[in-house]
Amino acid sequence: MTSAQDPVRLAILGCGAITRCAHLPVIAAHPQVRLVALVDADEERARALASLHGSKYKVARNHREVLPEVDAVINALPNHLHVPVSMECLRAGVHVLCEKPLAATAAEARVCCELARERGLVLAVGMNRRFEASVDLLSLALTEGLLGQLPEYDWQYGSPYEWNTASGFYFSRSEAGGGVLLDYGVHMLDSLMHWFGPVTDFDYQDDNLGSGIEANVIMALRHSGKFGEVQGQVRLSRTFKLRNTLVVRGGAARAEITLEDPSALVLYRSLGGQEVSMTLRMPGRATAPGLASFHRQLENFVESIKATTKPRVDGWQALAVTELVQRCYERARRLPEPWSEAPTAVAS
Repeated sequence: MTSAQDPVRLAILGCGAITRCAHLPVIAAHPQVRLVALVDADEERARALASLHGSKYKVARNHREVLPEVDAVINALPNHLHVPVSMECLRAGVHVLCEKPLAATAAEARVCCELARERGLVLAVGMNRRFEASVDLLSLALTEGLLGQLPEYDWQYGSPYEWNTASGFYFSRSEAGGGVLLDYGVHMLDSLMHWFGPVTDFDYQDDNLGSGIEANVIMALRHSGKFGEVQGQVRLSRTFKLRNTLVVRGGAARAEITLEDPSALVLYRSLGGQEVSMTLRMPGRATAPGLASFHRQLENFVESIKATTKPRVDGWQALAVTELVQRCYERARRLPEPWSEAPTAVAS
């Protein structure tokens, strides 16, 4: 076990966009982490990334080269490599923070969780959205009853796809495992289940014709948790811009979280017959946009390794999301696209 005084020796596996834009900057700034190595099948990509930070990290093409030298890894490889590589790391006695999704199937996710438990290792999953201040603020607002009874929600997230992917694996069913639901949708499902409890029933529609990946999704969900029965709708798109806002309505007020300001929760209610709003924030939580959640995620991972806390999102929680995603794919209905249907012949 790493002592409370020793820095965690860490390797990053995969040097694509998420590593370049998020993981590496927050690791470089963390005093309790010592980055040992960058690993990528494209060694030149890893070397170029290391040079950008002016540091002489070890560069390797294979994760097996660095496992004896580290306490932990961040698995930021393409989706189809999450399970086999995470399993190898766990078998080597190395803690794992695996980018989402942990796995494409529930069976694979469960095997990872059971191995981590058997070895007494941390298996955290990169649901960085759970570390946004707005997630905690909505939890507090619900617990304090600020929204009133019978909350329901509508969450829309979508825009034309523009992620600067290095490998392009997102567009391969065999490598990605799914489309927008498995990519960004898992963030939303993870937060919704955190707030409202397990999903007891759902209706799922997407535009996958059977051999590719879905770009548009509409879901209706029913939860059962500490706030009773809660219903809501989720809409996702990789082809056009949606509202990009979560709206939760209760009997007394409604709350909104926007993609542009994930550190805030806006409450709307009636006062003297007029609608008024107030914006809630957590002092000290409004750090650099885009990286704040990754910083807190890394901090939670480090503290979990040092046994001072537990992962906010562990493998078992990711398993519950994976089970739901798998059920959605199995029960998928085709999203209506009347513009693409062949016209009905008109009798003469």
